[in-house]
Amino acid sequence: MITLFDGGITSVPGFRAAGVRAGIKRRGLDLMLIHSVDGAVPAAGAFTTNRVKGAPVILTQRHLKDGKLGAIVANSGNANVFTGKRGLRDARRMASLTAKLLGLRVSDVAVASTGVIGRYLPMRAVERGIRMAVEELSDSREAGLDAARAIMTTDTVPKEVAVKVELADGKIATIAGIAKGSGMVNPQMRTATTLTFLTTDAAITARALKRALSLTVDKSLNMLNIDNETSTSDMVLIMANGRARNRKITLQSYDPNFQEGLECVLTHLAWTLAQDGEGASKLLEVHIRGAKTRDEARIAAKTIVGSNLVKSAIFGRDPNWGRVVAALGYSGARFDPRRVRVGIASERGSVLLVKGERPPTRRQLQRARDILRSREVEIHVDLGVGKQQAVAWGCDLTYDYVRINSKYTT
Repeated sequence: MITLFDGGITSVPGFRAAGVRAGIKRRGLDLMLIHSVDGAVPAAGAFTTNRVKGAPVILTQRHLKDGKLGAIVANSGNANVFTGKRGLRDARRMASLTAKLLGLRVSDVAVASTGVIGRYLPMRAVERGIRMAVEELSDSREAGLDAARAIMTTDTVPKEVAVKVELADGKIATIAGIAKGSGMVNPQMRTATTLTFLTTDAAITARALKRALSLTVDKSLNMLNIDNETSTSDMVLIMANGRARNRKITLQSYDPNFQEGLECVLTHLAWTLAQDGEGASKLLEVHIRGAKTRDEARIAAKTIVGSNLVKSAIFGRDPNWGRVVAALGYSGARFDPRRVRVGIASERGSVLLVKGERPPTRRQLQRARDILRSREVEIHVDLGVGKQQAVAWGCDLTYDYVRINSKYTT
C-alpha cells in the first residue's frame, strides 16, 4: 500500500536539507544541500546521454562508482557546462568544501548544477553559499521546501513529493524527492534540464537501488518531453539510509512494493514537471495501447507528446487529429491504419475522433474543441496490433515558450 502525504526531501528520517541565496542568480534561492546524518549510504544515479556533459555530471558519475553518497550539493543559475578543466576544478571544489564541512570523503559528495551553459561558476558566491547551507541544514519541512526552491531556474513552482510504502516484509518505508525542470526537458538518461534528488529510509543494497532506479526512470522521467531538448545536466540521484530496518532488498531479494513506491514518486515528479513546462498553459498526457512491444508503445507516446505541431494544436484548442496520426506515422511504431483509434479526453468529457481511416464528423470536432478548453488534456491512441501500452507527459507550445527562450542569457 502506498500513501502520498504532504512532505518533501526531509520527510525521510536521517536526512537534512537547506536552500540558500548565494548570489549566483539575480534573485531567489540558488544553492541547495542534502545531507545524510548517517554519513555515506547506498546510492545510485542516472545521467544525461548528451555527449556534451556538464562538469558536475562527469564528477558525480566518478564519485558514484562505489555506490555510496553522504551529501548532494547543487546550484542553479549556472550549469558549469563546456567550461573545460576549470569547470572540473570548480565542481571538485564544491565537493571538497562540502566534504570538509560535513566530515565526509570528497568522493561521498555529489555535485549538480543547472542554468546557463558556457559560463564559469562565481566560486566566491558558491563557496559562501555552501558554508551558509551547512549552517542552515535542518530536517524541518521548510528546509526541504527551500532545497526544492533553490534548484529552480525558469520553474514557476517547486516540485516535491513524499510517500509511505508498506514493504514486502510489512515494514513501512518513506520515499521522497524534489525535482526541477521547465525547459530543455527531454530526458534520455541511463542506469530532465531536469535535476531530481530522492531519499529513502529503505534498507537496500547499492546494486539493487541502481536497478530499481533504472527501471523506474525509464517509465517516468524518460517519458517526459517538454521541448525535444536533451539537457547537458540531467541527473537523478537517490540515497537510502536503511533506517526503516526492513529485510534488506538485494538483487536476489526483489521487493515489488519498493519498486512501486519509487515509481509513484518519480511519476508524480514527471507529471509536475510537465505541468510546469516553460510557458505552458496545458498539461498534455498521451496514452498508447495496442502496441506490438513495450518499446514501440513508448516510442509512439513520446513522439506524439513531443511533436511541435501537436503541441501547437493543443495550445490553440484545435482538434487537428491529423497531426497526431502524422506523428504516429513517423514514430517508428508498427500499426494498422485501418484499426487505429484516436480520441481526446479531459474533465470536460471525451470523444473518439479517429476510428480506422474514417475522419470525424463536424459534431465530433465541435465536441473536441470544448474538451480542449481544459487545463489538462489527454490523447488516447490504440494502435490495434498488440497488447502493450505506455504513457508520456508533456505540455503545449505557447508564445511564452518562445519569449522565455529568446532572451534566456540576456
